[in-house]
Amino acid sequence: MLPAMQTDNPSTPADRETLMSRFAVHSRSEILFLLRAIKERKLLVNLDLPGSRQIVVTSVIGFDLPKNQLILDVARGDALNRELMSGKGAEFITQLEGVSISFQTGPVSLIDFENLPALCIAIPASLIRLQRREHFRVTLPIARPVKCIIPAQGEGDPEPIHAHIVDIGCGGVAIADSSGQLGTEAGRVLEKCRLLLPELEPVTVDLEIRNTAQVRRPNGTFQTRLGCRFLSLPNDAAAMLQRFIMKIERDRRNSL
Repeated sequence: MLPAMQTDNPSTPADRETLMSRFAVHSRSEILFLLRAIKERKLLVNLDLPGSRQIVVTSVIGFDLPKNQLILDVARGDALNRELMSGKGAEFITQLEGVSISFQTGPVSLIDFENLPALCIAIPASLIRLQRREHFRVTLPIARPVKCIIPAQGEGDPEPIHAHIVDIGCGGVAIADSSGQLGTEAGRVLEKCRLLLPELEPVTVDLEIRNTAQVRRPNGTFQTRLGCRFLSLPNDAAAMLQRFIMKIERDRRNSL
C-alpha cells in the first residue's frame, strides 16, 4: 500500500462551512478541468472513510459524463472495498501541484470499467480548492510536451537532464523528472535551467526546489514532480512568460 498524502482537513463542521463559502468551486467546466488534470497527471488520491482509520489510496482512471460518474481505481483488498460500499461515502482528497482539492463523494459503488473492476462516484456539484500560490499557473498540454533542460548535476553525470514542464506561472514552474538525478531536497537551487517554450526564445533561469511528490506512471514506475520558484527571471523574460501563460489559458477556456 502506498503512503497517504498530507492533507489539510478542517477539524470541525464550522471550519468546513467556512472553507465551502470561501474556496468552493461550483462551475461544472472548472470542476471537470481540475478532475481531468488529476487524471492526466496520474496523481494519487486519498478516500478518507468517515469514522475509520483506513484511508484508501487510489487514482482517477476515467469519466462517464452522460451518467455524471467519476471512475477511480479499485481499492487494494476486499475489506476496504466492502467498507467503501457501506453507503457512508468518503472524502476525496488530493493535491494538484500544492493546491488541496477535496469533496464529499456520496455513495461509492463497484462497477466494471474497461473489463476490470473499478470504483464509481458522482462527479461533485462543488469542491474545495485551497489556493496557496502567489502567482497563477497554467497546465501545459500533455500532447505537446514542453522541456526544461537542467545542467548536469555532478561530474559523474556530464549530460544535461531533460525534464518535462507540467505547469508554469510567472512565479515558478513544476517539472517532471524521470532521471532520478534531481533529488527531493527542498531549498536546493538548480542553476541556469533553460525553458524551451513553444514559439519563444529559450528562457534561462535559476530554479529553487520548493516541494516534491512521487507520481505513479501508467507502466507502474514512479517519477518525481518538483515544484520550483524562479530566482533570476529577467523582466523581459517575465513579460514574455505572462503573454505565453495568457495564451495557454485563453486556448483552454475556448476549448471548454
